[in-house]
Amino acid sequence: MDLTENNCAGNQEKCPETVPEEQTGMTKEEQEWGLKKEPRPPLPRYVFGVIAALILIIFLGGSLWYYRTSVLPEKYYQRASSHFKLEEYSEAYLLYEKVLKLRPERKNILYQMAFCLEKTGRTDEAITRYEEHLKTIPGDGKALLRMGWLYTQKNDTGKGLAALKEGAAKLKDPYAWALVSEAAIKSKDSGTAVEALLKQTELFREPEQVLTCSKMLMGLGAWKEALKGYGRFSELAPEDKRGEHGANAAKAMLGWPTDQRLVIRPGRSIGPVEIGDTKDAVKGKLGAPEAKEFRKVGGKSILSDDTAEIWTYSRTMPGRGLRVIFINGKVREAEARSGEYKTETGLGLTNFLLPKNSSRLEWRKEGEDKAVVCLAKGGGLTFYAAGLNSSGTDAKYKKLRVHKGNSSIDSVEGFSLLNLFN
Repeated sequence: MDLTENNCAGNQEKCPETVPEEQTGMTKEEQEWGLKKEPRPPLPRYVFGVIAALILIIFLGGSLWYYRTSVLPEKYYQRASSHFKLEEYSEAYLLYEKVLKLRPERKNILYQMAFCLEKTGRTDEAITRYEEHLKTIPGDGKALLRMGWLYTQKNDTGKGLAALKEGAAKLKDPYAWALVSEAAIKSKDSGTAVEALLKQTELFREPEQVLTCSKMLMGLGAWKEALKGYGRFSELAPEDKRGEHGANAAKAMLGWPTDQRLVIRPGRSIGPVEIGDTKDAVKGKLGAPEAKEFRKVGGKSILSDDTAEIWTYSRTMPGRGLRVIFINGKVREAEARSGEYKTETGLGLTNFLLPKNSSRLEWRKEGEDKAVVCLAKGGGLTFYAAGLNSSGTDAKYKKLRVHKGNSSIDSVEGFSLLNLFN
């Protein structure tokens, strides 16, 4: 027998095999009692009634709120729209007003409300509504246009024209610009009227509308803008000669040439003669010359020692004579003494010395004996003058030369092509 077993057998208190029940801390009865659940008292029936009533109240309140804020305003809006389409503006306005009262956040009807007020003669209220609408949609061109027109009807042209121009610019509609020009003419603001009419000539697609605007520009003395208008008309109706006639009238008022045979295109042509034309081409345009000269190019020209052939036209072209200079069989330069020849923008011998045209010159150089040489801006055209008057605005002798680049041929075999007295 094991020694440990003997010890346990001999001393039961020190080595018990099981723990007595009273030492576990809970009796069987206590355990059974702990497993039992205490029964809960039943809820009173009125509690269920209260809950049901609350749910019903919430449901009905929500339904009423939804009806007043969504369904009813939409009904009013639909009815208002129907009246609006029928041009029953008073009825429409009252319904729109109800919509806005029920749904203040619905700002998209302010334009319709303003329009209704405008149509019923309530101008001040209409302007207020348009202003409210523009606070929510600042770039609404239609609202700007209508508000501007109402201001002009109240003779507030400052606010009116500003709003009209802003609205028309956003809409890019010729009829919008027509409102601007009408208001500007009424208020005698010719600058704005010209701007608006020019916009109409650009935007209108019907030739007659463009022609009408061009004539109005002529009436306002806006010759350059009218010329653009007539050009647009000719694009839309190329067979209609009214565009050409109108353009010539505008050019005449501007002092620009109306005859293409008298137009200077610096660096390119004078009348029908173009730089680079052959002799045969010139003959076909001007006929045979009255005189021919053959000379060597001298001076500092890069063409030195080349032979220049100079054709003169005078009696056969009274008032618009030319000298044509050929190098290697082609037109190199052309010279004129007639004040009839002008650039497309009207610069010629009659006005190149005037102070107002100084900005159109690249440079002006004065020499001895009251002589002056001027290069047109952009090159290709040089003016010469001698015997200037005391104010320097005119001269006894004048001529011009069309050439390439910024300088013309200096001299030919001992006599200067710049000689003003030949």
